[in-house]
Amino acid sequence: MIRSIITLGVLAALMAAASAQACSVPVFRYALEQWRPDSFEVIVFHQGPLSDAQKELAAKVEPKNIDASYTANAWVRTVDLDAAPDAALVELWEQQETKTLPWMLVRSPAKFGKPLKVVSQEFNEENVTSLLDSPLRKKITDAILKGDSVVWVLLKSGDAAKDAAAEEIMRGELKRLQGELKLPEIDEQDIEDGFLSVNPDDLKLRFSMITVAKDDAQEQAFVQMLLTVEPDLRDPEFANEPMALPVFGRGRALYALIGKGINAETIEDAGRFLTGACQCTVKAQNPGVDILTSVDWDRLVVPTLEKDTILPALAGLSGFGKEDDGHSHDHSHAADHADAVTSSKEATDETSVAASTPQAGSTTEMTEAPAVSVGKLAIYVVGGLALLVVGMSVVFAPKPS
Repeated sequence: MIRSIITLGVLAALMAAASAQACSVPVFRYALEQWRPDSFEVIVFHQGPLSDAQKELAAKVEPKNIDASYTANAWVRTVDLDAAPDAALVELWEQQETKTLPWMLVRSPAKFGKPLKVVSQEFNEENVTSLLDSPLRKKITDAILKGDSVVWVLLKSGDAAKDAAAEEIMRGELKRLQGELKLPEIDEQDIEDGFLSVNPDDLKLRFSMITVAKDDAQEQAFVQMLLTVEPDLRDPEFANEPMALPVFGRGRALYALIGKGINAETIEDAGRFLTGACQCTVKAQNPGVDILTSVDWDRLVVPTLEKDTILPALAGLSGFGKEDDGHSHDHSHAADHADAVTSSKEATDETSVAASTPQAGSTTEMTEAPAVSVGKLAIYVVGGLALLVVGMSVVFAPKPS
């Protein structure tokens, strides 16, 4: 009995504190203002010193503004194979199965325990340029900066009938949802706490869609980034299926709907989540994986809150959305499935190498996700503790004689 009362009190306190992480700002807007993109790792293998031109090309991957901030969420690690590099790096090089040097391996942010291979190709001007940007990524970022809530990307499979069916469903559902969904009412306290920088009346609910073939040569880097949003998207069973991925915020892909999983229910689930109130402001506890863009988001949107105005986020106290309701593995699954995919599905052809260089443009969750003001957190925690004290006083109160 005593243990039960104490446990309930502690849980109440923790749940109250966790609820303070919620925010009335819609997810798509909160992500745009507050979540800096995670960085991609570009490993450049070479033999002997890089030439001046190659050094300049490596520096191009990490373009900096006048204030030394990064515009692309990527960082470079150069590996001279003649300089006795770490054994793990040598093994990683051997896995590339090429003798061409210099060579670059691009790996995604380590969302699933270790980074996944995006592309592996010759390190040259053309490949670096296509890695950093592409026409479709520019189109997506332009749409988001002009006010689109979410840009849906339809990856065409090459099967004309399947692709046409998926596109028809998506266009119809996005039009319907744009007319039916409503944005949450913004809490004045969230504006005061710095969670929203624009007038709530200026927020619009607008969906758009672009299509791209999986074998589009000009967009290969972008396509491969989308295929690393979940570790199993390159599996043979999905090769001939269309995929739909909602992109929002600063270029963050939520998760993939595949084949028959592209349907009214799953599209609506994603739409409601992205346009609904942000239930957990901690970026790492939300679904999605960032794509690589060359956009100075802090200048074009609004800087994230400074360190000294926030508290560290309370990890592990808030979940997301619906649980997987048993739909077929056409990726009609919710994003919590993506986070729970086992390591056996991760990039088994890659060796995990710990990064010794800070990731360009990325910050800790403390700076990315302002969780709650001091006053609001104190109210919830004190309330929970009060409940605990009341429960204990009931248990230990003297019994009447």
